[in-house]
Amino acid sequence: MLNIKTIAVPVDFSDVASLLAQYAKDFAKKLGAKIILIYVLEDLTAYEGLYTSTKILTDLENMLLEGAEKSMKDFIKKYFSDCSEVEPVIVKGDIVEKIIETAQKYKADLIIIGTHGRKGLDKILFGSVAEGVVKNSPIPVLTVNPYKYKIN
Repeated sequence: MLNIKTIAVPVDFSDVASLLAQYAKDFAKKLGAKIILIYVLEDLTAYEGLYTSTKILTDLENMLLEGAEKSMKDFIKKYFSDCSEVEPVIVKGDIVEKIIETAQKYKADLIIIGTHGRKGLDKILFGSVAEGVVKNSPIPVLTVNPYKYKIN
């Protein structure tokens, strides 16, 4: 039987992230596991050739990072205030790659990821993050459809 001590939970602060947070927290409590909350800030250097300056992209990236840090702090306060074993991690880069890389770095035994997150243009541009993690992760991945999960 797998001994799960650390669970990586990627979040995007979307409306359904709260449901995933509750599920992961319940799961971790039952196993006595630590949670690593991961937020990946998309690397904006891919947009450097689009008639914009590097300074504008750097300023935007810094603003997004500040926003992510505040969102993470608020997210933990709102959904994990009763959970002492939570470590927030904010990284920059390709979302799928960074989720897997961060989970490995923190020696996660399991990744719990939502099957749905941000919608609309993000989904069209970036594809399914959950699918990419499932296909590429050497760590077991548990997917949760937040629209089907009911909080008791």
